[in-house]
Amino acid sequence: MINSLTIKVNNIQFVHTGEEPTVNIHFRGVDPDNQLNVNGYVPVTNDEYEANSGVNQLEQLVREKLTERMTV
Repeated sequence: MINSLTIKVNNIQFVHTGEEPTVNIHFRGVDPDNQLNVNGYVPVTNDEYEANSGVNQLEQLVREKLTERMTV
């Protein structure tokens, strides 16, 4: 189901909490029928962000992180 969502990155927030800075990627996802809506943010490391700095890559990273969170 998560694979069918259209993910759009809304905002990128650089956060300094504790010792290691993180990046919060805010997103919105909708299903093909526009009936299911999911939004929020996923925290990633600076290294993950830099390795996926294009829009399409960030959307895929969000999808991966969302899948991890939803299947725990």
